[in-house]
Amino acid sequence: MHRVLMFSPTLWHSHRHGVPLMLLIGVLALLSASPVQAQSRALPDSLTLEAAASLMMANNPGLRAARADADYVARSARDAARWPNPSVHAAQTSLPLPTGGTERETELGLTQTLPYPGNKRAQRRAATYTSEAAQFSYQEAQAQAFHELRTRYLSVAAAEARVQALQQLTDAVAEAAHTADVRHEEGDFSPFGRARMRVAVADFENALADARVSRRNARLRLAAYILPDSTIQAAAPETLITYTVAATLQAPAFDAAYDALRTQALAQRGLLNAAEAQVDAQQQQLRAARLGRIPDVTLSLGPVLRDQPGGTEWGYHAGINIGLPMWDTGRMRVRVQEAQQQRAQAQQADAKRAVEVELRTAYTEAQSYRNRIDQLSGEVLASTDSLLQQAQYVYEEGELNLVGLLDAMEAARSAQLLQIDLVAGYLRRLSALEYAMGVRPADTPPLLPAARLEPAD
Repeated sequence: MHRVLMFSPTLWHSHRHGVPLMLLIGVLALLSASPVQAQSRALPDSLTLEAAASLMMANNPGLRAARADADYVARSARDAARWPNPSVHAAQTSLPLPTGGTERETELGLTQTLPYPGNKRAQRRAATYTSEAAQFSYQEAQAQAFHELRTRYLSVAAAEARVQALQQLTDAVAEAAHTADVRHEEGDFSPFGRARMRVAVADFENALADARVSRRNARLRLAAYILPDSTIQAAAPETLITYTVAATLQAPAFDAAYDALRTQALAQRGLLNAAEAQVDAQQQQLRAARLGRIPDVTLSLGPVLRDQPGGTEWGYHAGINIGLPMWDTGRMRVRVQEAQQQRAQAQQADAKRAVEVELRTAYTEAQSYRNRIDQLSGEVLASTDSLLQQAQYVYEEGELNLVGLLDAMEAARSAQLLQIDLVAGYLRRLSALEYAMGVRPADTPPLLPAARLEPAD
């Protein structure tokens, strides 16, 4: 909010007659605070993956919805398995007597339905398994959200690495273009060559601008995934992108055995555990449906007051009701539950197949990226680290023509970006592998400890 400072004639007059210096300093301090205060940063200067995961767990709306859905399913299941409520009834009958007067009979009663004990026990067990399935589904949502977080976090890290690499290459190309301008002024460089160098500079500057836009968008997508709703709505756009991630693109070794990863996935993956719990719940629901064919017993008991001209009498009434399964025998409900059980079993088998495919795919791709990194880093990319500097030196010595210099520039750019893409792709596959294993933010995976994008020492 802008502040307007108004001076009264009296204040201005007193200042001219020797107001202390401290008053003037206070006025200047107030003036310095009058512009709009800069908004605080939405994220720290350097964001670690651990801090990003904590923010995501607290603020991500998708996780909030998954948590609420799990609570809804669990509470609904427990509510359906509760013991039926009793009912209270009251009735009064008034009859005129032939001899005169009126006979009144007042009846109070409490009615309670008593389901078959095995039926309610099966319903309670089904509710317990359903609650467990809901919790496992929430764990699956956590693992999926963590995988998405790491994907966005890695996109920021890769985008920052691309900007840094392209900035260095663009500076080197600009320096070469400056050398070309000097040589052109000395008559030692053709106008065509000078124009060609300027085109090369424009090409590198354009690639650098694209990389900066990609970095900005990647930071914005990550911030939108982890910040509170109030911050997203109130923060200025620039405050959501003025940060870096505390991560280095390093390629850790990969020597995990597939069987060990599969064992952990089958034991930990929320999708599989939820499917198994649903099978158990449907089995109990089927048992409850079969036992539900046994008629419920309803008891009724209460006092009776009879008021007649000769006096008042007290008594009681007691009754028992047993339903007769004539029209609804419960057979259809059993068939419905049998179909539900078959569906739950099929969904469990489908979930297991899906996890197997996800795990095998991520494992194979991670191995492929690791092999490519080892091969290319040792044979090809290692020799291109100083390619552009060497080409510039040789070109300045007159032993390399313009075409050779431009080829060296493009090769250096391709080599730098290829290194970044290989490491980023490898880390993405490790993240997908951990997701297939069911790794959540609070977990510490013993098999892939180096896939966390931790900052370098």
